[in-house]
Amino acid sequence: MRWLLIALVALASLRCAHAPEAPPAAPTDSTPVAAAPEWPEPQPPQLRLPDSVRPVRYALDLTLLPAEPTYSGTVTIDLDVREPVRQVWLHALELQVTQARVLANGRTLEARAVTATEGRLGVLLPETLGTGPAQLLLSFTGRADRERSQGLYAVEEGGEPYLYTFFEPIDARRAFPCFDEPGFKVPWRLRFTVKQEHVALANHAIVSEEPLPGGLKRVTFAESRPMPSYLVAFVVGPFDLLDAGPIGRAHVPLRFIVPRGRGPETAYAASVTPRIITLLEDFFDQTYPYEKLDVAVVPHFWGTMEHSGIVALGQPLTLIRPGEETLQRRKSYVNIAIHELAHYWFGNVVTCRWWDDTWLNESLTTWLDHKITGQFDPAWDFALEGQANSAAHALETDSLITSPAVRKPISTNDDIAGAFDNGTTYSKGSSLLAMLEGWLGEQRLRDALRTHVSKHAWSVTNSDGFLATLEESLGADVARVFRGYVDQPGVPRVSAALQCKPGAAPRLKLSQERFLPAGSTGSTAQTWDIPVCVRAGKGKDASRTCTLLSSTTGELELPFQGCPSWLLLNAGGTGYYRVSYSREQLAQLLSAPPGTLSTQERLALLADVKAAVDRGDVPLGEAMKLVPATAADPHRLILQRGVQLLSDIKVERLPEADRPRYRAWLRDLYAPRARAVGWTPRPGEGDDVKQLRNLLIGMAAMGGEDPALVQEGSRLARAWLADRKAVHPEVAWPALRVAARNGDKALFDTVLAQARAAKDRNERTRLLSQLGSFRDPALVKEALTLVAGNEFDVRETLSILYSAFYTPDSRAQAWDFYRGQFDALSSRMRSDEMNGLVEMVGDLCDAQRRAEAEAFLKPRMEKLEGGPRSLARTLESIQLCIESERRNQPGVSEFLRTRGKGVNTAAQR
Repeated sequence: MRWLLIALVALASLRCAHAPEAPPAAPTDSTPVAAAPEWPEPQPPQLRLPDSVRPVRYALDLTLLPAEPTYSGTVTIDLDVREPVRQVWLHALELQVTQARVLANGRTLEARAVTATEGRLGVLLPETLGTGPAQLLLSFTGRADRERSQGLYAVEEGGEPYLYTFFEPIDARRAFPCFDEPGFKVPWRLRFTVKQEHVALANHAIVSEEPLPGGLKRVTFAESRPMPSYLVAFVVGPFDLLDAGPIGRAHVPLRFIVPRGRGPETAYAASVTPRIITLLEDFFDQTYPYEKLDVAVVPHFWGTMEHSGIVALGQPLTLIRPGEETLQRRKSYVNIAIHELAHYWFGNVVTCRWWDDTWLNESLTTWLDHKITGQFDPAWDFALEGQANSAAHALETDSLITSPAVRKPISTNDDIAGAFDNGTTYSKGSSLLAMLEGWLGEQRLRDALRTHVSKHAWSVTNSDGFLATLEESLGADVARVFRGYVDQPGVPRVSAALQCKPGAAPRLKLSQERFLPAGSTGSTAQTWDIPVCVRAGKGKDASRTCTLLSSTTGELELPFQGCPSWLLLNAGGTGYYRVSYSREQLAQLLSAPPGTLSTQERLALLADVKAAVDRGDVPLGEAMKLVPATAADPHRLILQRGVQLLSDIKVERLPEADRPRYRAWLRDLYAPRARAVGWTPRPGEGDDVKQLRNLLIGMAAMGGEDPALVQEGSRLARAWLADRKAVHPEVAWPALRVAARNGDKALFDTVLAQARAAKDRNERTRLLSQLGSFRDPALVKEALTLVAGNEFDVRETLSILYSAFYTPDSRAQAWDFYRGQFDALSSRMRSDEMNGLVEMVGDLCDAQRRAEAEAFLKPRMEKLEGGPRSLARTLESIQLCIESERRNQPGVSEFLRTRGKGVNTAAQR
């Protein structure tokens, strides 16, 4: 290069203008030679980083060009050195550290970077680093993930690559070196070099943009509020920015960050997000905690994340074409946006110190998202539905002896992945808060949670800190109750014997033990401090009283004159325990006058009936007699709970003669109401009717295979495939599922062709998922081939496998495919996605299949984070299902032969 030669000549002439430089002296015996440093032997920590060196502040500088295979960066970390050290340990995974230096006391120490397993990065020092402030400077290169979407990842949209981040729980180390633990919560300053035409946004506001040579620019962001590494977030690419106006008490700006051309699809989200922020501010009685709110609309559903100031919400949630704002899509956006934004207080302002207290972030937020979604639109009845479904999921999960406690010990990265357990970390913790609220009152619990946030604002805490706040705000008994439930797994089972003596108040003899389903190998010898609230009455005249049951037995005097005619052992329906009613007690409750029990109490009662079936106290054939009353009930959630009583019935496992009887029974129960509401919404119809329609048609057309409903659904689906505007959007997807289940090759080809042509990832994924619902074995094979192939992203086709697995007619075929392709799929998926694939196998209910699953999966689980726990739970679920089927099938067959004569209809009350 001629210009380079000229520059070198000019440099040489400049040197000639100074005194001539002497050549370097050759070393002699008398010339000292600097000795090579004696590096210390690396001693990586077992898991948790030592507290001897802590980060105080980060300055992260990255060059981010989405089309390039690699990126480069530097990070400067201000340190507080608390003990003299020769090595500093932090995290980096799949990064190449090209230079490491430490600045301390005006000196620069050239350091040596070494790596250890599980993403640990050691910085070895040539001499001891004394206590006090220091700076660690690291230069590195990395590679954006283009397959699993973890850490810093790239996704192509419309032929253009975009960069996104997803770091929770321990993937920030994949993007840059850092102390990748939640307890290291400090300010960050980010600076990026990007293409001039690209948008670059991060947690906090841009303070400057300066042009650079080569069509680049340098974007510098304001220093952040204190945050752990997993909350750092940024996006880079040719995004569109949609201004949605000011939000909250401080009127901060709201914007949506979307791939080019997708802005109009954020209209619904933009219209409701300001109200979400207002509801959250009102609950906490605090102003929204950041100077802006950007909504990064990320490619996939699971990319949703509560990053400070730049919340990530998936395209399937957020991008809704105008006119397609169906009930399900509206509810999903509102509820999940509330969950992620509630984390701004429960998780961001106050952060768990270590992963054993992940529940503090997730339980509190799950409980709150039910409440705030219910306030957002009372017609959805979400506060009741969310709490009831969350409790049902928690109680079922918690009855397995392989399920962990809410607060989980963390000694490996595998444990960190397992800390995000839906049934315990999210649902059980949320249900415990609902129990406290029912016991103490809404306002008292709200005030205690406000105190928790204020007390630990912009800091970290743990279970002890939270329980101390509960004790200060609500009393020592409350803290003791909560600790007992959080620190040990399992569900209490409470029973009571009523004693009535003339002239004396009636008394209850209470007892408790661990609830275990029939076939479990666990021990029932376990106790809790249980707030047991009881309602007892004659007719509608009732009284309520509570006690704390702290040992295996206890007594409670009822504030009631005379002997009550009915007794409810879970007043309000919020207690986190199973109630074991005697047959007489259950009969009295079911015959109580209409309106005696609230909807929430009726839901809890039906859940206790289901638990009695699981435990073997009530035969399933007997419980089925309650279902007709629930099918006729005016409340959708009672109808839904009745359906859940049937969840143990596997149609394909019934004797062949019973299968048509079972479908006919379902048609008799659900088809008349389903036909009455019809497939198509009527003008002015409320959301309550829309929700009821989806449930009724699902049971009548899918479960009962009602010919008229199936025929109409298939007609609507074909009309929608021919013209999207010909069918109401509320109807399209349920109709297509019904059509696919009864479809032929022509319909299959049409759905596949439209999936291939779809430009919207959400629509493509939903179309593909329908291919797994076809029952023709040749079509199932063709659909599963798409999962194994490379034509589509595996996350878009995986729903085909799920659909085929959960369809009785194709389950055996899907199981064979599963075993043949598991290894290939695992190379293309994240560990959390693979754990979902493992847990899917729990739907098998056969001793031979259980043995096959254990033999196939066990050697593969050691390599999968969270895998051993997922497999253990899955195998236990299969074993319990086998036992349930053995115990209940004769009674189910007898019920179906007699068609439920003598049915008790009082449950509808």
